[in-house]
Amino acid sequence: EISDSDMKAMIGGKGLLTGRPVEAIDLRIVRNDWGRPIGPFSPEAFERECLGVDEAGEIVVHGDHVLKGYLDGKGDEETKFKIDAKIWHRTGDAGYLDSSGRLWLLGRCAAIVIDERGTIYPFAVESAVHLQPGVRRAAFVMHRGKRTLIVEPAHAEAEIDEQALREALHWTEIDSVIKISRIPLDKRHNAKVDYPALEKLLAKIV
Repeated sequence: EISDSDMKAMIGGKGLLTGRPVEAIDLRIVRNDWGRPIGPFSPEAFERECLGVDEAGEIVVHGDHVLKGYLDGKGDEETKFKIDAKIWHRTGDAGYLDSSGRLWLLGRCAAIVIDERGTIYPFAVESAVHLQPGVRRAAFVMHRGKRTLIVEPAHAEAEIDEQALREALHWTEIDSVIKISRIPLDKRHNAKVDYPALEKLLAKIV
């Protein structure tokens, strides 16, 4: 169901389109206040907290299968809140709902970059780069105060046209593009970038 305009939006930094939430959960977007507890709310107060169409914030969810609390309550204050008797979960992920009710992911709330050129979501950058030819994996970081894109080729012979990449991602205002053979991954997932390990690697080569 992803249209050409959806693809252009993803390449243009609008995030990763994931579709409509399943019926088993209630999903809302609230202001990004990650790192500070929120609530409790009355239903009316919560509705006033929820953001509108195309407004980016934190994704929060409620459902029968959503974990109501952690062992000994550790982490509950940061990740749970109540609406009357209902317990909601704060995902820590940023995103927004479009006019069709579809969810667009923008990455971790804590990863947002705000500098003199504005606000940028690293995950939105990475999602756009992954749609470019010859790219296996990408990571966007602020390295020594500069917007830095690290790109891993799809294979040893893969050619990545840096000029074309920069033109497609002009909205990122990237300062530096670095190509490496392998971006380190989190051992727990083997899919998510290990950013601390990547920073150590960059410190050696840049």
